[in-house]
Amino acid sequence: MKKQQQKIGISGISPVNKLFHNVRINVYPTKIHINQISFWPENARNLLDFEMLTNELDKELDEIPESEIIKFLAKQPRLKLGDLKKSISQNGVRVPLIVLDDGTLLDGNRRYFACKLIQYEEEDKGRKLSEVLEQIPVEVIKSQDIDEKKKEKILAEANFVPDYKIEWTLDVKAKIIRDFYDERKNKGMGEDAIYEEILDVYSVVKKDVKDYIAAFTIVDKFIKCKANRIDELKRRQIIQQKFVYFWEFYNKALRGRSPLTDEELPAVKELFFNMMLNDRFKNIKQIEPMVKAIREEYSWQLLIESSGTKIDIVEAIYMENKATRSVDDKFRNFFKWLNKQENLNKKSLTGTVIRIIEDIIKKLQSIINP
Repeated sequence: MKKQQQKIGISGISPVNKLFHNVRINVYPTKIHINQISFWPENARNLLDFEMLTNELDKELDEIPESEIIKFLAKQPRLKLGDLKKSISQNGVRVPLIVLDDGTLLDGNRRYFACKLIQYEEEDKGRKLSEVLEQIPVEVIKSQDIDEKKKEKILAEANFVPDYKIEWTLDVKAKIIRDFYDERKNKGMGEDAIYEEILDVYSVVKKDVKDYIAAFTIVDKFIKCKANRIDELKRRQIIQQKFVYFWEFYNKALRGRSPLTDEELPAVKELFFNMMLNDRFKNIKQIEPMVKAIREEYSWQLLIESSGTKIDIVEAIYMENKATRSVDDKFRNFFKWLNKQENLNKKSLTGTVIRIIEDIIKKLQSIINP
């Protein structure tokens, strides 16, 4: 599906000699309007999507309006266009698209689709075109400078060669958000304004900011429980490697339907810190049993007397009690359902339901009167 359009103007732009999988090609960095770009129908990533759409509508791809194509692609979960659309709306296109000087897209189909999704949604709502769509960063390649093999090199560079980028770990992200918040607060900025600025700079919503800060407050207390410099470094290394454990502790101890009370929290936090320092947890799922043990005298004594080494036993007890509570809840829910049924009698029930109820009665009788 090819648009008829003029060549992208690159006059006066100095070329950059860029390496694409061992081949150097001149690219011309510039910014252009989204409508100057044409997507690439032969992109292997989308061939099945296009085939499904053409089969569904019984039309050739070039007969289908681009708006329908984009909205169809937005429904494909693996492309995650919704997430990318949100990122581009907030931050613009951060990685330049690679296009020929006639607007043909060589790399960046997902970014292009997300931009067009923004455009069509704004048009549907009668809104003015977003500025981010008027200044799309691109690297333009002259058609005369490229052949099929060089196109393949560009594809290989973009999709086969790993960039070895390592994302910031959760502890680093939490620290940066906490420090950013504290810095703005110390300057006298109001809370709402701080949250708005964090959303603008880091795309982190208010709720997550609060969670980052609360979790890192626990981390700070863990670090401050130090005897010397070596001990502090060890604690910081534990945080770097297992920050998610502190995050889980925050979620299980301070959030949810039954958070720890002010009386319970200090003792649980102290035990948690000691267990982290001595590597007692075998996996993150043991955090919840450890936290809730404070409310089960036997389990709590096991942990205290063993300095956390008997967490496996406590976990098993917790899971068994949880299963029992689940059974209790099922019976209570069934009984509530029965009580809510008006005019319930044998005639209103199907034969299958009657047999099930009879089986339940027999089973209960065998349990009560073995």
